[in-house]
Amino acid sequence: MNGNAAPARVSSPLQGELLAIRLACGMARSLGFYGVVIESDNQMVVKLSVSELVPPWEVGSLVLAIRQPKQELELKYAWVKTEANGLAHVVASKAVRGLLPSNWVASPPDFVASILDSNFCSLL
Repeated sequence: MNGNAAPARVSSPLQGELLAIRLACGMARSLGFYGVVIESDNQMVVKLSVSELVPPWEVGSLVLAIRQPKQELELKYAWVKTEANGLAHVVASKAVRGLLPSNWVASPPDFVASILDSNFCSLL
């Protein structure tokens, strides 16, 4: 939403995806946003976020931290196909390798427009 990209030490991809959603929840709260739709291309993450399933112990605290603001902020969690999440993956990959300019949101590099154009054309 605001272009933040930062490395995180996690023990599993599931933990990393849940951490990203928890950060998005915190951002929505700090900005006073309500009714935000938070998307993930990981179906298990979305299921854990919206259901009453008992989460695996290693991610239990993250899941509870995601479920808690759902009612308060009227958040919605949605699954999207991986193809619809391509820009996020490219941005994360470039950030990890130190190839993402710090001002990439205000002054998007060419790859951003290219991916967005590609996504738009696939909708037609």
